[in-house]
Amino acid sequence: MIRPALSALALIALSPAAIAQDAAPSVAEAQFAQIASWEGRWEVAGTDALEIVFTSTARGTVMIERWETAAGLHSMTVYHLDGERVIATHYCPQGNQPRLASLPEVGGRIEFAFHDVTGLDEGESHASSLAFVPQQDGSLKRTETYTDLDGPGSPSTYVLTRAP
Repeated sequence: MIRPALSALALIALSPAAIAQDAAPSVAEAQFAQIASWEGRWEVAGTDALEIVFTSTARGTVMIERWETAAGLHSMTVYHLDGERVIATHYCPQGNQPRLASLPEVGGRIEFAFHDVTGLDEGESHASSLAFVPQQDGSLKRTETYTDLDGPGSPSTYVLTRAP
C-alpha cells in the first residue's frame, strides 16, 4: 500500500507543473520582476515639479507608473505580462493609449517598442519607444521617444532616484 502511494507522489513531483515551478523565470517574467522592484516614489533629476510613483496592483500582476505633479496626476503607464513579453500601455494626457511590447533583454536594459495605439487623433504624437536602464548608483535612466506625422522625435531621458 505504501509503494503505490510513493509512486503517485513521485509522478506528481515530476509533473510538468512541478518542474515549471522550479524552472528559471522567462525573460519577460524577469523584466516584470525588475519593474516590480521599482515600487515606490522616485524623484526626477532637474525638477521639483514631477515625481514618478510605481505601485503594484491586481495581486502583484500589474505595475502602475504614475507621473504626479503639484496639479495632480499627469499620466500613467500600466505594465503587465502577456506571454513572453511585458506590455506597457501609456495613458497619455493627449488622450491616446499607445501599447508597447518589451524586447528581449539586453544587459539589464528593459526596452519597449511600439505595438499599436488607440484613441489617436489626427496630428497627435504618441509614445513609440521606452527604455529603462538601471544605473550602478541605484538610480534609473528612463528614455522615451514620441512619434508624430513627421516620424520619431528626439528621445527624452529622465534620471530617477528613489525619494527619501
